Amino acid sequence: MKKAIVFLACFLLTGCFEITEVLKHKKDNSGDYSLVIDFSASWIKVRTAIALGEVDGVSIPSEEEIKSKLANFRNKASKIKGVSKISSSYDFKNYIFKMNFSYNSIETLNKVLNSLDKKSKHVHFKADNEKLERIAAYAFPANLIKDEDKKEDLLKANITAIYTFDKDIASVQNTGSKISKTKKTVVLKQNIWSVLKNTALMNNSITLTP
Repeated sequence: MKKAIVFLACFLLTGCFEITEVLKHKKDNSGDYSLVIDFSASWIKVRTAIALGEVDGVSIPSEEEIKSKLANFRNKASKIKGVSKISSSYDFKNYIFKMNFSYNSIETLNKVLNSLDKKSKHVHFKADNEKLERIAAYAFPANLIKDEDKKEDLLKANITAIYTFDKDIASVQNTGSKISKTKKTVVLKQNIWSVLKNTALMNNSITLTP
C-alpha cells in the first residue's frame, strides 16, 4: 500500500480518519483486495483544506485531482496481467475513498499495490500453501511524527487490516491480532501515531491449517 494512498496522505494533516485494508485470500493464492480511506470524522477540516489548497505547508489536491488519480489507478491496474474487477469510488460529502480489485496471484497483488509508483518494488505480501505474510509500508508524510500537536488526533486515527481465508487460521505472528470465532478471519488494528513510529506493528504472518 506504500504509494497506494500517497495522493490522499496529505489529508492526514487535517484530523481524525480511518484506513481499512480488506483481503479475501483463497488457497490458490487468488483473492479480492479493497482499501477504504475514511475522513468522515473530520470532513469539515478536509473540506476546508481542499478549499485552501494547503495545510502546514503541504499541498492538498483538489477534488478534480483526486478523481484523476483514482482514474489513473484504474487505468494502470487494468494493464497488469491477472487483475480484474478494478473499481474506485469517491464521496466528497463525507470524504470516503475506496479502491477494489481481484487478483490471480500474490505477484499480481503486489504489482497492483505498486502501480501508482513506478519506482516502487516493495513486496507487500508473501504467500505459500500454508502461510500469508504482510510486510507493511505506508506513504505517510514524514513530518507528522515530528509534530506533537498532531499526536492527539493521530492517536484517535486508526489503520485496520482484515484478512479472511477459505482455510482455518492456525496461528498469527502479531500478538495484536484477533482471530474470529470461525477461525477464518484475522483483524489487526493500530493507531496511526504508533504505526508512524514503528511500521512493523502492522506486519503479520498468518499460518493456515493444512
